[in-house]
Amino acid sequence: MFPLIVAAVLYLSLIWVCGRYAANYAAERGRSLAAWFIWGGLFYPLPYIALALLPPIRKETAV
Repeated sequence: MFPLIVAAVLYLSLIWVCGRYAANYAAERGRSLAAWFIWGGLFYPLPYIALALLPPIRKETAV
């Protein structure tokens, strides 16, 4: 039973790290943190690639 608990904790922490990494990248590109956190946690490499290919929402203005 203990190895299953350890495996579950490690797996959930991996999901959290992947989701947070995708969410931070989405925030840089002007996208929703919560939505991309979920997508990143569930399907990590694909959402990150999709974010890289999507154009950023926020437009930088020169001062």
